[in-house]
Amino acid sequence: MSILDCFTLDDTHLTLKELSERVDLSTSTVSRLLNSLVALKLLHRNDRDKSYCLGPKLYHYGFLAKDNISVVKHAYPLMKRIRDKTKEAVTLYVLENDYRVCYEHVESLLFMSCVVRVGDRFPLWAGAGGKCILAYSDETYVLNEIEKAYPITGATITDRESFLSELASIRERGYAISHGEREEGVISVAVPIFEPPHRIFGCLSVAAPTVRLDEKAIEELIPELKDICSRISMNLGI
Repeated sequence: MSILDCFTLDDTHLTLKELSERVDLSTSTVSRLLNSLVALKLLHRNDRDKSYCLGPKLYHYGFLAKDNISVVKHAYPLMKRIRDKTKEAVTLYVLENDYRVCYEHVESLLFMSCVVRVGDRFPLWAGAGGKCILAYSDETYVLNEIEKAYPITGATITDRESFLSELASIRERGYAISHGEREEGVISVAVPIFEPPHRIFGCLSVAAPTVRLDEKAIEELIPELKDICSRISMNLGI
């Protein structure tokens, strides 16, 4: 599973050496595991450049799994409703392995838009979605994530005390806002989604170019976003 986790939308083909470095195992051990994964069709070996990519069996598993991810099935029509109302992009992020991972995305209806792909993963310490998740996470976990922070843009919060103060504000108002913290010229808002027993599961985010969305419009949108996230949380058992 650690080998399979090495593959991303940006790293679709990896060599034995690259995989060995990423899972911190010897090349002989990884080579043996790769042979088994190839035999099971979970990976495919490219004879031309000796690299590996995800195999056809995983496509089959993914197709089956997609219809069983209830949070996506329940969230999608609600996300589309927000998108149709605002005409802006709406994304469902789920906390996974110290990242926020896009599980569903409804594209903007407008020409200039914020593009996110299903499967994309982003750090928790930059942007509204990440801050929203961290605001309701364990303190030790939060401090470890803050230690990873570095300036992606001039607006990225990297100072520990400033970050902790921002998280406290998010908990107080129930949502997070980012003004270009991960991508310049983009404003985003995120509301938390919880799972039993009131653990942070992920968040719903609306993002747009700053020329189209301001804080006044966001404040008008918040009640509906909170209602939708509450309904998604209820579907998860909260």
